[in-house]
Amino acid sequence: MKKGNLLGLVFFCLSLTSCEEWFHPRSRYEHSLLVYMAADNSLSELAKTNMQELLAHASLPEDHALFVYTDGKEQGAYLIRIYKRNHITRADTLFRYGMVNSAHPDMLEQAIKHAREVCPAKTYGLILWSHGTGWLPAGLYGETPKYAVTPLSLTPVAAFQYNIDDPAYPRTKTFAKDGSAEMEIPDLAGVLKRFTHEYVCFDACLMADIQTYYRLKDVSRYLMGSPTEIIDTGFPYDKLTISLFPYVGESSLIALCNAYYNKYNEQTGYYRSATISLVRTDRIQEVALAFKNLINNSPTDPLTVDRTGLQTYDRLTEHVFWDMDRVAALLGSAEDYADFSTALKRAVVYKKATDNFITIPIEYFSGLAAYLPVTTLPRTQEAFEATAWNKYLGWMPRTD
Repeated sequence: MKKGNLLGLVFFCLSLTSCEEWFHPRSRYEHSLLVYMAADNSLSELAKTNMQELLAHASLPEDHALFVYTDGKEQGAYLIRIYKRNHITRADTLFRYGMVNSAHPDMLEQAIKHAREVCPAKTYGLILWSHGTGWLPAGLYGETPKYAVTPLSLTPVAAFQYNIDDPAYPRTKTFAKDGSAEMEIPDLAGVLKRFTHEYVCFDACLMADIQTYYRLKDVSRYLMGSPTEIIDTGFPYDKLTISLFPYVGESSLIALCNAYYNKYNEQTGYYRSATISLVRTDRIQEVALAFKNLINNSPTDPLTVDRTGLQTYDRLTEHVFWDMDRVAALLGSAEDYADFSTALKRAVVYKKATDNFITIPIEYFSGLAAYLPVTTLPRTQEAFEATAWNKYLGWMPRTD
């Protein structure tokens, strides 16, 4: 289908009221997927592009349902169902929400409920599309260090000496953001724990970290995301349904991971940038226990360790997202680290990364990021101490 026709279909479906005669609801579907696009921000135009990709390449078995919640700048929010009738892709606007805050947990809950009321299914999936800053609370991404920090330089590339405004660098999706509002991880967890999902996938930056995943370990069977940023074009929506539908469990999610990795690995220059991993949530507690044993047995002070040999995933001056396996290797004994590494490998069932992410050499990739306590970011450190992850560990502040 030509681009002009696709754009027309996007705007046409946004103008529709509910058109229930276009499809005949089944009593129960095998699988239902909701893509939640919180795009009332700098990514608004890219939401339209991803929507076009979905419409042009939809592969939809009759017993699978696909919904898109989309909220773009000055457009209002809509819940749209994409389906096929007589081999023709259709888009039906089911609900108009008006000018709402898509970063508010109540809005996410309402969209999930509405999709499930229309097409109840045996299993459900969720893709969260927006900006993301991992576990960090609103406003803390890029906290200014309280004293000067010399950026690390990983040979052979000076990874963090760059001009962010240089057009040579691709834009990234720096969950969720609506205007200046952001949804924090405890609020997201509060919504998702009311539902059962097979998987939750983050098409947003920096979401594959242990602080986030530990808080979300009870909301779905799988979590998928990137410990680095994500290039702003996001997931391969032209291959989304052919990867996930029909949904057959872990192999479907691995197919989507591969499609994501291949999308960017086939690029050149800075656009050849991707990290992606898939985690089984029923094994996250094993990771937590192994890491807790490791730090409890370790005399190493995490606030004073030499971090120059670690793998970072962010492009900040003072790094917040480190490779979790390398952090464990730095802090623990050989025996405790071996136990932890085994637990981590059991939890991370898929991981793949390009050689670099923009200006960061990816020399080691375990699939999950972790925060390493630091004195130079007092507000970030205070926020970390309040996380469920740190409370389980009893790590910071130490009382002994």
